[in-house]
Amino acid sequence: MNEQKKRLKTILLSFKGNQREFGDTIGKSKQTISGWLSGRFPIPEDAAITIEMVHGYRREWLLEGKLPEKAGLQQTFRAKMKVECEPTLLKKITSKEGLPKMIEILAILPKKEFEIAQKLIFSLAKKEIENN
Repeated sequence: MNEQKKRLKTILLSFKGNQREFGDTIGKSKQTISGWLSGRFPIPEDAAITIEMVHGYRREWLLEGKLPEKAGLQQTFRAKMKVECEPTLLKKITSKEGLPKMIEILAILPKKEFEIAQKLIFSLAKKEIENN
């Protein structure tokens, strides 16, 4: 956990803002960020995924020290654009248990399997809308 603290400090230094502002970008409070930095508790994987999406630092690097430190530029840019377009979306994703992992799985599916999963999810959503 001590190494996680060091890596999070590296990210915060490059962010050039305070803990509250950093927390706002990932849907976490200043107290949570402070707890991670002090080592009171470890950074959870869903938060590391969010940090990767928003700031480009790979969750594997943040959590385990596995290089490379940063995600590819194109991947980071795409994620940043989507997050900036809808800041509340990130909060919704991280607040729903299991959803960050599901998104991670969907992101690595081959195209055909992704399309099948997408159709299933859209059909479930359509049924839910019709029932309400």
